[in-house]
Amino acid sequence: LPKYRKWFEEHAGSLDWQLLAAMSYQESHWDPRAKSPTGVRGMMMLTLPTAKDLGVTSRLDAEQSIRGGSQYLQELIRRIPDRIRHPDRIWFALAAYNVGMGHLEDARILTERQGANPDLWVDVKLRLPLLRQKKHYKTTRYGYARGDEAVTYVSNIRRYYDTLVWLEEQREKQQPQSLPESESIE
Repeated sequence: LPKYRKWFEEHAGSLDWQLLAAMSYQESHWDPRAKSPTGVRGMMMLTLPTAKDLGVTSRLDAEQSIRGGSQYLQELIRRIPDRIRHPDRIWFALAAYNVGMGHLEDARILTERQGANPDLWVDVKLRLPLLRQKKHYKTTRYGYARGDEAVTYVSNIRRYYDTLVWLEEQREKQQPQSLPESESIE
C-alpha cells in the first residue's frame, strides 16, 4: 500500500482514498499486473472497453488503473438514484462495479416484487444471489448473474476498508505530536 497510497489519495476525488484502496485490494491485492480469466486487468481490474472509455491506455499502469477505477466508481455512484442515501449508495455502486448496473437493477426489482425496500443494501443483498436461480433470472431484463459474488465483493471491501481506517488511526496515534509554536523549546 505505501507504494500506491499517493495515487489512491490523488485520484480518489469525492471518495475516501481508503475505500478506493480497499476496493483495489479486493480486485487485485494491489498487483498492477493482475489478470483474471475473464480478461479484466490491472490494479482495479478494468475491462478493455471500460478502460478505453476512461482514457486508460495501459491497464497495467498502476496509476492509470487507479485513476480509471476511481472515475468509474464515481460514475456508478452518480448513476444510483438520488433517493438512495449514503452509505447505501456506495454499497450499490460497488456491487454494480462487480456485477454490472443492469444486474443490480434486476436485483432491486426482485427486492421490490418481494415486498422489501429496493433502496436499502440490507434488502437488496439478500436478493442478488437469486439471480443465479432460473425461476428468478428468467423474469429479469438482464438475466443470469453471479449476484452472490457481488455480495461477497461488497462485504470484503467493507471489511478491508474498516481495517485500513483502523490501521491509519493506529499509525496516527504512534506519531509524535508536534508542540504548538508558543510551547516549542528554543
